[in-house]
Amino acid sequence: MRSFPCLLAVATAAVTAFAAPLGAQTDDEILARYRLTEAGLVKFTQASRNFIAIAKADSAALEQRSEDSDGMTIAQIAALYDGHPGLKRAISSAGMTTREFVTFLMSMFQAGMGAWLVEQQGGKFDKVPAGLPHENIRFYQQHRAALEAIGEEMKAVEGRNTSDEEG
Repeated sequence: MRSFPCLLAVATAAVTAFAAPLGAQTDDEILARYRLTEAGLVKFTQASRNFIAIAKADSAALEQRSEDSDGMTIAQIAALYDGHPGLKRAISSAGMTTREFVTFLMSMFQAGMGAWLVEQQGGKFDKVPAGLPHENIRFYQQHRAALEAIGEEMKAVEGRNTSDEEG
């Protein structure tokens, strides 16, 4: 599966924290109700590209924030992004809140895993875990090319940061 692999390493760590409380809702409940949309994808794509620009300009600060995010909830990650003025501005200028950005990202990551599972099962959805919306999996399948393009852009930033550190 080639879902955007490094579109914020923070999200992959947060996927393990679905059961953590978030007010009256858990992250599992939020993600089970969240639906990926065309309008959300447009905003998310712009926010991601804005994020890439910030990552290029301020990679050290963002790497530290990513390292601090293991096991965090959606709300905690959004607060982390809110604490970085450039990143918050990059996301909000695309018409999203940081919370919406993180929720979209985690839903897309989860849908990508679900799409992989469906592909492994010959296109059948019967092995998809409860709480993983089939609509989001279908959305992911329909928009795979756009999401992989964003992933490639993120890989390029990650590769630049890695080579900068080694050099």
